[in-house]
Amino acid sequence: KGGSIYNPEMIRVYISQKRKIKVGDKVAGRHGNKGIISKILPRQDMPYLQDGTPVDMVFNPLGVPSRMNVGQMFECSLG
Repeated sequence: KGGSIYNPEMIRVYISQKRKIKVGDKVAGRHGNKGIISKILPRQDMPYLQDGTPVDMVFNPLGVPSRMNVGQMFECSLG
């Protein structure tokens, strides 16, 4: 409530548990986009970049512009 240098505020963040992601889990991005894990593939079956680095997650490209999430569009275009 209106913290200042004379009256600082403390914010605490708690992580309840860490676990491996599984099919059906909901994930959210930094820009409010969210989705459901539909399939988990072994790393060797995932697409990879030109330098051989495998990608971590694949999104449906048709879902990005239809939702007009500008932050997600910038993030996708910048890599």
